[in-house]
Amino acid sequence: MDRYADQLAASLEAAVQVNYRVSEYRPALGGVSRKLPHLANLQMRYARYVDYPGQARKLNADIFHILDHGYAHLLKVLDPQRTVVTAHDMIPLLAGRGLIPGVTLRRNWLAEYSSSFLRRARKVIADSESTKRDVVRYCGCEPARVAVVHPGLGSQFRCLDEPADELRRRLGVPGSELRLVLITGGQFYKNHAASLEVMRILRQRHGDSIVLVRLGPADAQWRQSLEKSAYRGRVIEFSKLGAEQLTALYNAVDCLLFPSWYEGFGWPPLEAMACGTPAVTSNRGSLPEVMGQVGPTFDADDVEAMAAAVETMLFDREQAAAQIERGLRHAAGFQWRETATRVQAIYEAVV
Repeated sequence: MDRYADQLAASLEAAVQVNYRVSEYRPALGGVSRKLPHLANLQMRYARYVDYPGQARKLNADIFHILDHGYAHLLKVLDPQRTVVTAHDMIPLLAGRGLIPGVTLRRNWLAEYSSSFLRRARKVIADSESTKRDVVRYCGCEPARVAVVHPGLGSQFRCLDEPADELRRRLGVPGSELRLVLITGGQFYKNHAASLEVMRILRQRHGDSIVLVRLGPADAQWRQSLEKSAYRGRVIEFSKLGAEQLTALYNAVDCLLFPSWYEGFGWPPLEAMACGTPAVTSNRGSLPEVMGQVGPTFDADDVEAMAAAVETMLFDREQAAAQIERGLRHAAGFQWRETATRVQAIYEAVV
């Protein structure tokens, strides 16, 4: 969410006409919020639903743009006819209702409360056609009020000139004698259990010549899945990387494996493709839309098919090169300046 907000604001500053002035407002914790414990997200919840509406009520602008649908309840105090909201995904709402296969969560009443305000907005910007369908179906938004505007891709994601072995040396991962498969994210819906099962299948076929690399925080769910797998103690893990290190990692690995149960958009496959690395993904949520015609997508539980696809990307140079070339062309179409131009047109329509 932060990346979307920062990139869009910077791109609008560069793209908008002189008769516009764009300013960002970042709400702050109030006096009561600062005294509350972090236990059960109490501090965040109080700030989001008590402090922030009070602050938003005092704002004045020709157009308001709520950059995260989780704050759509601010439409209770902002003028709906002058307010645009970006909806990234409906994961808390869908997961709480049992509508994401493979994911079971308790019903999130606060998320449902915020989402219920989306129908009041003058315009909703959805990250993908998939998110638009969810917003229309589950939030009661009129289809004509929901515009699909894909986020852009940061310019840092690119093919580097450095040899892969040098990048691997700097990152502290094995050299070109081994194939590296990357998985990313720490969220519950990333389906890392399937990734570990894919790696088990590949290890049966190719021994220890393939290494799993994971980027993301190591929560209890991941640790439990890893403990049950054959890869215990054999995964190279990065909890967090800076922008340039992340680009280096995408350039250093041989394939991205992304069997997510749901994505409202899904940046990692595009980031990998922009760095010249093929991606193997599930067909859930927006991922077929994000992948386009670059390569096939698979059911999130079809580990055999995903293992075969990863194996092809690792060992069939001709097919891998063709998919890499398609991926580079496809990822080049996701530009922040185009995103900003389309968002600006929505602002003008609201005015």
